[in-house]
Amino acid sequence: MPQRRRFLLQLGAASVALSLGKAGEVLAAAPASAPAAADFSVSAFAPMVGRPFKLVRDGASADLRLARVVPLKNAQGHADEKRARERCFTLVFRSEQPSALEEGIYEFSTAGRPAFSAFMSPILGDKRSYQVVFSQV
Repeated sequence: MPQRRRFLLQLGAASVALSLGKAGEVLAAAPASAPAAADFSVSAFAPMVGRPFKLVRDGASADLRLARVVPLKNAQGHADEKRARERCFTLVFRSEQPSALEEGIYEFSTAGRPAFSAFMSPILGDKRSYQVVFSQV
């Protein structure tokens, strides 16, 4: 099963478990490194531009630097436009050296922030630029 589909299915299963079970039980089952949803916002990541992130996938690791936080350009049509501008954004990462990181789910870690997993894709075709897209409305 492709990585992105598996990731989305896991998110869906966690949502169902949360709605069916007791919140304390679900939170106890979640990894200790999972940050709260409030940590995924433009405001949370903007001060981290320039910071190095370590990525891990299938035992292999890579180092990337957060190059930009790109907020949603047009929130028109969203029920809560302010929330959409804060919660819908793209993180752009760059590597110092060309690397052939494939699209897939990586665990991201950096100083001062709990580790998190996200789906990352290469962009620009330069083997140095990668993106993670957040859409939480």
